[in-house]
Amino acid sequence: MKKLLFLILISHFTILFSQKNIKMYNERKGDSLTFYVDNNEIYPVSLVFNGQPEADNLRKPDLFKTTHVIPGKTSRYRVTYFVVNDKKKGWNLKKMPGYQSYTGDITIKQYDKNYQYDLPFGKGKAFLIHQGYNGTFSHQNENSLDFIMPEGTEILAAREGLVIEIVQHNDKSCPTKSCAAFGNYISVLHSDGTIAQYFHLIKNGAKVKVGDKVIKSQPIALSGNTGWSSGPHLHFVTYLPSSTGEKQRITVKTLFKTESGDKVEYLEEKKSYARGY
Repeated sequence: MKKLLFLILISHFTILFSQKNIKMYNERKGDSLTFYVDNNEIYPVSLVFNGQPEADNLRKPDLFKTTHVIPGKTSRYRVTYFVVNDKKKGWNLKKMPGYQSYTGDITIKQYDKNYQYDLPFGKGKAFLIHQGYNGTFSHQNENSLDFIMPEGTEILAAREGLVIEIVQHNDKSCPTKSCAAFGNYISVLHSDGTIAQYFHLIKNGAKVKVGDKVIKSQPIALSGNTGWSSGPHLHFVTYLPSSTGEKQRITVKTLFKTESGDKVEYLEEKKSYARGY
C-alpha cells in the first residue's frame, strides 16, 4: 500500500514541476530510486530546491544538494537517489521538495571584469548616454546604459556569445513601468557566464536567431522604442544570473573601447561616445 501511495505521489510531482523545457522524472531499479532532470534549453539552467527530502526506510547514499546547474541540452542529469534500507519493510518518500529554475549558472561569482566591449553601433556613429549606471529614472541600483538613437539604427554585438533569447513581436511603448512587458530584446550568453541584453528593439528587428553564435561587432538587430521607454533608445545591460532579487540578476559594469579603439573606459551619463573602429 505504501509503495502504491508513493508512486501516486511521484507521478503528481513529475507533472507539477515539469516546466517548459525542464523536466524532472524518476526511475526505480531494484531497491533504488533515482531522480533525473532533462534540460532541453541551449543554455545552462540552475535548479534550487526549497528543502530536503523526507523518507521512511529510504537512505540517501550522498549529500542532497539544494542547488544544481544543468548544462544546456543535457538529459538524465542525476539530481539525487535513494536506496531501501530494510527490504523486508515498506518504504515511502513522504516529501520531495519543489524547486525553482533560473536561466544561467547562478553559482558564478567571478567573471572577466577586464573584457573590452565594442560599442554596440557602427563605425563613424556617435550617441549620447542619456541614463547611465544607477540612473535616477529607471536604473536605480542597476548597472545599465541607455544610448539615445533613432529607431532603425543597426545594433552590433558588443561581445561574442550565444543568442539564447529573442523577443521581437511587440510594438507598444509608454514612459511608465506598466509597459515594461512590451519591450523587445535579445539576450546573449558570454563565455564567462555573464549575459548581455539589448532592449527596446524595433518590432521584428532581430537579425539573428536563437542558437546563433555571434561574433563581436556582428549586426544583431535594429533599435526601436518598445516597452518602458520615453523615446527611441538602446538599453544595454550585462549581468550575472542570480536566484535573488526582483529581476534575478546582478548587473555589472563593462569596459568599452571608444574613439579609435585605443581608449578603454566605463561609459558615463550625459556624455557622447563615438566609434572610430
